[in-house]
Amino acid sequence: MKEFKPIKRPLLPMPLDVKIEMSNLRHEGYNAEFVYNECKKLVKTGKSDIVSSESAAKWLVEYENVLLKAFMEQWDLDDPPKYWTGE
Repeated sequence: MKEFKPIKRPLLPMPLDVKIEMSNLRHEGYNAEFVYNECKKLVKTGKSDIVSSESAAKWLVEYENVLLKAFMEQWDLDDPPKYWTGE
């Protein structure tokens, strides 16, 4: 059985570098799981083939649920749902 993870929402709005990174990765056609794994890899090793911003990667790893929902629901990152972004 998979372990239950509580939904973690940010208290502050999504940073600009996160919006830019997510927009670029979605435009390139990557899926959320692959992006999340690349973000974890960048945070742990300092290297990634697709993610360029380490601060964005840290935010996306911390708020995995936001990353997954943004990809699945194809959010407009300039106007993401307020209940998910801490605004």
